Amino acid sequence: MKWLIGILGIVGLSLEFVVPVQGESLQSFDAQIQPNQEIPSQNDAYFDLQLAPEQEVQLKIVVTNLKESPVTIVPSFNRARTNQLGVVEYSGKNQDTIQALPADIEQVVQLSQKEFPLKGQEQKILELTVKMPNKPFEGVLAGGIYLQEKPREKAEGNIQNVFSREIAVLLQNEREKMEPVLEMKEVSPTQVNGRNAVKVGLQNTKATYLSTADIQYELFKEKEESPQLSGNQAIGFAPNSGMAYLIFLEGQKFEEGTYRLKTTVSKEDFQWSEETLFKVTKKTSDSYNRKDVSIEEPEKLFPWLIWLGIGIILGLMAVIVWLLNKLRKNKQNK
Repeated sequence: MKWLIGILGIVGLSLEFVVPVQGESLQSFDAQIQPNQEIPSQNDAYFDLQLAPEQEVQLKIVVTNLKESPVTIVPSFNRARTNQLGVVEYSGKNQDTIQALPADIEQVVQLSQKEFPLKGQEQKILELTVKMPNKPFEGVLAGGIYLQEKPREKAEGNIQNVFSREIAVLLQNEREKMEPVLEMKEVSPTQVNGRNAVKVGLQNTKATYLSTADIQYELFKEKEESPQLSGNQAIGFAPNSGMAYLIFLEGQKFEEGTYRLKTTVSKEDFQWSEETLFKVTKKTSDSYNRKDVSIEEPEKLFPWLIWLGIGIILGLMAVIVWLLNKLRKNKQNK
């Protein structure tokens, strides 16, 4: 029955949410930064600027409608965030944990328009005004412009195709190298979409990116030497950003007692590792295991099948007794 519950849960989620789908086949517009010789960027694909305290500059993005029909573009500017998959994003939809920002880049950068229409094949320039904080800061302020096509019609069924683009904006006073510093905030059992998981709170406490890294984990029962579960995944962190990383148990049950989690994040010139203990109560394990749709339970026989089996056995025994008695009587008659 658990597989049926899982399917119904997925169907329920699809009825409740409109799912944005992105892909090149859906591309309706293009967005490119317009270079400025007075404030050169270190990259052509996004803004990477070194600016002085209180300096004010204008950034420009050329937005082009690639279709013959008109579209409306809805821009927003958001702080760089880290989602639960360890991916840095600029959509503003993900709610991560924040650690001591040098300044709020969403207040530093302002958009010239909240939304604007584009005729077929038309181009327009979107301006961003940057007013640097009056106090110098170390590291980088990281955010991004998120451009999304405004839907013109209601979604067909429960799927709505929405194309979007992201362009990062990085601001700093000095181009100094800063090493990321990771901290483990909490580890606890949880359940997501009907599946048991361990939630690991990880935080990058410095104003610098940690990209193209790898996370490795091993989950042990407290006194066991062999891990119950292990794995690795590519991961990254935005500056001053954290996430609740999820380690799914892949169909295994939670057991009452103490667990030990060893976590390592590494890349070429960076390595961080930590071990921590966490407890799972009997109440939590029973509740989560009962609801986990990925745990395969042995099929339980229905009571009437048990009684039927007993009846068949008793019937066979009665037939055997009858045959033995009949054979005995035949021998006596002879």
